[in-house]
Amino acid sequence: MEISTLTRIVTPMGIAVIMLGMGMSLTLDDFERVWVQPKPVFIGIILQIIGLPLLGIAFVSIIGPDPVTAAAIMILSACPGGAITNLVSYISRGDAALSVSLTSINSFITVLTIPFITEFAVIHYLGKEAATNFNIAFVSLGIICITIPPIISGMLIKHKFPVGAQKCEPWVRKGTIVFILLLAGVACYSDSDILLNNYGKLSALACALAFSSFFLGGTVGFLARLPRRQVLTLSIEVGLHNSAMAIVIAISFLNMVALGIFSGFYLIVEYLLSGLIMYMMNTSLGSKFLGTDSLVCPKENHREVKRNMEI
Repeated sequence: MEISTLTRIVTPMGIAVIMLGMGMSLTLDDFERVWVQPKPVFIGIILQIIGLPLLGIAFVSIIGPDPVTAAAIMILSACPGGAITNLVSYISRGDAALSVSLTSINSFITVLTIPFITEFAVIHYLGKEAATNFNIAFVSLGIICITIPPIISGMLIKHKFPVGAQKCEPWVRKGTIVFILLLAGVACYSDSDILLNNYGKLSALACALAFSSFFLGGTVGFLARLPRRQVLTLSIEVGLHNSAMAIVIAISFLNMVALGIFSGFYLIVEYLLSGLIMYMMNTSLGSKFLGTDSLVCPKENHREVKRNMEI
């Protein structure tokens, strides 16, 4: 089913608003933290920028889905760190400061990596004929326009009008959740035939990829001997993809609605898993996993909570 021109225009605008809101929660300290805590930040960046695409390739090779789903999985794997990761890390008692830093830094890096991975996915899985209308310059420029200027504008707004920005943050966060859910609904509804005929398979694939992504982040963090709170945060940052960006790429930049359906499924699955993680980490089981150090919120984390996580 073809989608309207209005939908193709509105969806990128929604992402731009989300990025504006994220920018309003950032300061230069979030970028400088890479020099203060280089190990966890470096591991997180490598996992999200390189690890996830490699996981996507391995996942597709092992599972062997149809070409459209395979391409969709690769596009989703190129979009790490959703807008909700900071909130999930905080409520789950992870390292909120690390989460904010990874989200902010990767937002600038992925504008360069997403177009090339998307081009690879379209050509490799859908064939050269499907890629005839693919323009990497157009995709790159589109992603840059809906990402970089809004983030920088948000940071400038926070710097010039800190009180107003702080008051707006809760509403922007709530609006972000609503918009992302609506976007998933649009992606699934726009090609409902595929949805109805492949509901069970897509759900199973989304769950398998989500668990694999969470496991990848947690395992690498554990092997790197990071504190448990940072291991949890890496699991969240790697496990929660930027499904909204993947849907926008499919709908607005590629005009291939079918490529956005899997991301819509994944979004619902990752939200459910996020809810489960947030619940478990605030029970006695979560306290045992996180250890006694989780009972005291570090000063840096406390500042992040006051600055970024008020809802």
